[in-house]
Amino acid sequence: MDAGARKRIEDYVRPLAVGLDGVTNYGDVQRMVSAAEAVADGRAGLDADLVFLLAVFSGQEKWVSRMGHRSRTETFLASLGVPARTVRVLFRGLERFENAPATPEEEVVHDAVRLESMGAYGVARGLADAYRERLDILEMADAVERGAETALCTEAGRRLAEPRRELMRAFARRLREEHAQFERPPK
Repeated sequence: MDAGARKRIEDYVRPLAVGLDGVTNYGDVQRMVSAAEAVADGRAGLDADLVFLLAVFSGQEKWVSRMGHRSRTETFLASLGVPARTVRVLFRGLERFENAPATPEEEVVHDAVRLESMGAYGVARGLADAYRERLDILEMADAVERGAETALCTEAGRRLAEPRRELMRAFARRLREEHAQFERPPK
């Protein structure tokens, strides 16, 4: 798949991503592709086009699997020369990569998605979500700490995650300390 086809696919997905949850922005699609490329870097035997497609469509599983949207997406990808077999593998992978990745390409995108929820970037996004859900400070600290323990499938993912894990653990610890500093016992 050439750069022009990749750009057209990104342009196809970006407005869908923004419209679905109201939180995703255009840059999130490119970030996911870049994260997947970083996790895949140096790993032999990967289908780079499939990694790209899984990354760019990650987060869009529900939308693209609906009856009319799936066929529209299949037609669009076919018009760009994406083989029908690759499209079938893409749709199967979208159903399972987050919870049960079954191929090396799915493992790469699984880890890319997880990395985006870790580190300072992940903490910022997670705290925004926690605020909307009305979590208190200690619940937020717990969520950040749990996020630091996210399981990854690839060696590259684990390597990229380690500094993010350290930051998250330190943040959760410091958040609890600062919360406790001025906490008064109930009267």
